[in-house]
Amino acid sequence: MDAETIAGLIGLAVGLLVLLGLSIFESRAYRKEHDGEGMMHHWLAEHHVLGRVRRRH
Repeated sequence: MDAETIAGLIGLAVGLLVLLGLSIFESRAYRKEHDGEGMMHHWLAEHHVLGRVRRRH
């Protein structure tokens, strides 16, 4: 591998770590502001997806 490839992979790894960190931070902040309800649950409930899914026991 040449230096440009290694630098590109390092940049990609750093970018993904920053994205993951921001996602975790935003998720925790959203839960605090919305009484523990997660973003995915809120989105699914707003778009009536949860009512369409049949739960099997």
